[in-house]
Amino acid sequence: MMTRFFRPTILSAILCVALALLPRVAAATDIQKVVSPAGIEVWLIEDHTVPVVSLSFGFKGGTAADPKGKEGVAKLASGLFDEGAGELDSSAFQQRIADLGLDYGFEASADSFSGSLRSLTQNKDAAADLLALALTQPRFDPEPVERMRRQFLIAIEGEERDPGSAAYRMLETKLLGEHPYARSNYGTRETMSALGADDLKQFVKDRLTRDQLHVAAAGDIDAAALGKLVDRAFAGLPATGAPLDVAEADVAPAGSLSVVSRDIPQATVLFAQKGVKREDKDFFAVYLMNYVLGGGGFSSRLMTELREKRGLTYGISTDLVTLDHVGFLTGRFETPNAKVRETLELLRAEWRRMAAEGPTPEELEAARTYLLGYYPRNLTTTSKAADTLLGIQMNDLGIDYIERRKTEIEAVTIADVKRVAGALLDEKALTIVVAGKPEGIEGTVPVQ
Repeated sequence: MMTRFFRPTILSAILCVALALLPRVAAATDIQKVVSPAGIEVWLIEDHTVPVVSLSFGFKGGTAADPKGKEGVAKLASGLFDEGAGELDSSAFQQRIADLGLDYGFEASADSFSGSLRSLTQNKDAAADLLALALTQPRFDPEPVERMRRQFLIAIEGEERDPGSAAYRMLETKLLGEHPYARSNYGTRETMSALGADDLKQFVKDRLTRDQLHVAAAGDIDAAALGKLVDRAFAGLPATGAPLDVAEADVAPAGSLSVVSRDIPQATVLFAQKGVKREDKDFFAVYLMNYVLGGGGFSSRLMTELREKRGLTYGISTDLVTLDHVGFLTGRFETPNAKVRETLELLRAEWRRMAAEGPTPEELEAARTYLLGYYPRNLTTTSKAADTLLGIQMNDLGIDYIERRKTEIEAVTIADVKRVAGALLDEKALTIVVAGKPEGIEGTVPVQ
């Protein structure tokens, strides 16, 4: 879940006008590599259509790198970088954001700690100075720390109470064992409750360093001005911090079926098996296969067989999860408790059919057309463009990725997709967790 703090400002009106003017960034693939005077690399899509600059930045190492006993520290920190820095307390800092008309926020995910800043061009220097203050002199005053802690403790309680979230926690544990990926980004009640200002300051010292930093920008700024802006924001960070120490994760090779007992009429069913990581040479073949199987919305096989033909579920989908240290293929659906067994049998049957036959030529071309067609949407605004460039950097895909991506997708053959489907998909390897009171399922492991 992204922690962003959007406020209605004049910037919102400017952005509405920007969309109406169809800015050039929608079709832009001219990515410039800029190196600041301090040596910080940043990628830029330059577009002077409207007076807006968007900056996206990320540090490698997310919640999975939280120290043992300090789980949740990255998440707690993500909620506190607009809560006071330097001479500005929480109220003064947030008033400064409002005065400058900024969109500004942070997010802690499994593999990264990231943020974004969107400003009118005329305010960009002041915005960069405010960001630098937050990153280098965060206050972590008692009142905002306790307020954010309470919010995250409520979130932990919500995860435990919500059937889908509880099932997902169980799925990750069954799939990944004790690896840090299997724990909540919020940590536990105990670890979140014990975190203090000293832990947050240590997090900043260890993790917010230039050697782990990636930066991307889009909008009304040229390379020379961007170099200076980036240095205003990030040159004051330490050069290095604590080394990252997150091990590769092993996915359980054998499938299992577990039940998280919940007295609800509709069961939530989650399932997963080993997938591929983003750098795998067959990634796009697997992506296309997944689109046909369950990733293509109403056009997917699973949606056709389970919803359209039989009405067993309102919706079913599958997705590729590609983290730095593991990849897996996961999916989800909801169905009445009395229909869980039948729906799972059909799921396994479609898993087997795709493994044995692969997609048809027509299915593959429909998937390819979608995959090629949707990507330009990621460049339709400066904020989306900056986020897209940051994602490419964080995944080490190369500055030529947007152009190269088309060639790589077009090169995938039906033989490639059939090969990866046969090698990867194994219905006996599916780890399945049902939250509810499923009827007629043998061999389950009830979990309260």
